[in-house]
Amino acid sequence: MTTPRPAKAALIWGGMVGLLSIFSCANQGAPPGGPLDRTGPQVVETFPDTFAVIMGFEGPVRIVFNERISERGVQGTLDGVVIISPESGEVTVRHSGRALRATMAGGFRPNEVYRVTVEPFVQDLFRNPMASAFEFIFSTGAEMTPTVLAGSIVDRITGQPIEGARVAARAENPPAVEGSDDQAVSTHVARTDAAGVYALRYLPSGRYVITAFVDQNRNREPDGLEPIATGREELNPADTVLLSFALLVPDTTPAMVRNVEVVDSLTLAVSFDDFLDADLVLTGVSAFLGPDSLNPAEVATILHERDYLSRMDVIQDSLHVADSIRLEEDQLQIESLLSAGDSATAAEIESGLTPPRPRARTDADVLRARDLPKQVLYLLLADTLATDQPYELSVAGVTNINGVPDGGGTAEVLREASQRE
Repeated sequence: MTTPRPAKAALIWGGMVGLLSIFSCANQGAPPGGPLDRTGPQVVETFPDTFAVIMGFEGPVRIVFNERISERGVQGTLDGVVIISPESGEVTVRHSGRALRATMAGGFRPNEVYRVTVEPFVQDLFRNPMASAFEFIFSTGAEMTPTVLAGSIVDRITGQPIEGARVAARAENPPAVEGSDDQAVSTHVARTDAAGVYALRYLPSGRYVITAFVDQNRNREPDGLEPIATGREELNPADTVLLSFALLVPDTTPAMVRNVEVVDSLTLAVSFDDFLDADLVLTGVSAFLGPDSLNPAEVATILHERDYLSRMDVIQDSLHVADSIRLEEDQLQIESLLSAGDSATAAEIESGLTPPRPRARTDADVLRARDLPKQVLYLLLADTLATDQPYELSVAGVTNINGVPDGGGTAEVLREASQRE
C-alpha cells in the first residue's frame, strides 16, 4: 500500500508551515497579549558608584541598565556612546546583556576626578533609545570640587547649533609630575547635545585652554579643515562659567572679488569668495571706479550687507510715514470738498488714493539672519553711473571672517539702459 507516503509528506509539509509560522511571528517583535514597550533603557547601577573614591582604580567602568540593550546604538554602533573625562586614550565599549563595559587606553590616573557620560544613543531590543544622557562622577583620590564650564556651540556661518562637537579643556599651567620634570596634562572632554550645548563638570580649579571643534576624522585632535574655535577661561572652586563658541573652517587665503551687481544707479553690490564679519569696521577698505577717462563717480560709502539693509529700512519707514501723511491730507481734503458740495473734485482725488508703502520688516528672524556673515559689500556712489558704459571697479583692504587681510580684486561694472534709477 502507498497510503503512508502521502501522510508522511503531509506531516513534513505541516511541520514546515509550523516553522514558517514561528519565524513569521518572531519577526513581528513583541509577543501579543503584553503591553508594547515604548520606554528606553535606564541606568540603574554603575561601577564605580556615583561620587565614589577608589584609590588605584584600573577599570573597567561598568554601566548597568534596567533591561537588555541592543548591540547596536542609535547611530549604528556603540562606539563613542561612553565618554570618560579626563581621557588618557581611546575609550572602548563592550556590550553584555544589560550592561556596558568601558575601558580607556592609557588607564586611569591617580588623584583625578573622572566624569563618565553615557550618550543617549543606547537603545533596547525594541529600538527605544535612552530618554537623555546619563552622567556620574568618581574620584581616584582627588577632591571633587563642584565647578561647571558650559556653553553652546554654533556654526559661525549659519548660526545653527552643532550636535556632536568635541570640546577639550587642558590646564594652561598643569602641575608637575612628582619625581619627574614632566607635567601632568589632563584632557577634559565633552560633546555637544542636539541643542549644541556642552558641559564640563568637576574640573579642578585653574586656567584652561578650551578647544571646540568638529572631529570629522575622529582622531580626537583638531586638524585639516575641521571647523574650530578656541578660548581661555579660569575656574575657581564652585565657579559656574559660561563660554560659547562659533566654529569656523580654518582659512589662510584672502577674500577675493567674485562679481559686481548694479543694484541701482547709485549702488553696487560686490560679492566675494569668502564670508565677511559684519562687526568688523571697514575703515581699511577702499574702492575705486575707473578709468579716469570716463569721469567715474566716487565711491562715497562702503557698507556691510546688514548695515545697508538697515539703511534701506530707515528709508522705507520714512516713505511709509510720508505716504501716510499724504493719504490723511487727501482724505481731509475730500471731506472738505464734500462738505462744500464739490463731489466731482472729491471723487477725482479719491480715485487717485493709494495705500501707504509698507513698513520695513523688522521681526526677530529677519534681524537674526542679517547678523550672520555675508559675502557682499555695498558701495554707495556719489553720482549716478552712466548707462551702457563699462567701468572697472577695484577693491582693496578687505579682511575675511577668519581675519585674513589684504582681500580685494577687480571686476567690470556695466549699468544697462533698462536698469532703474
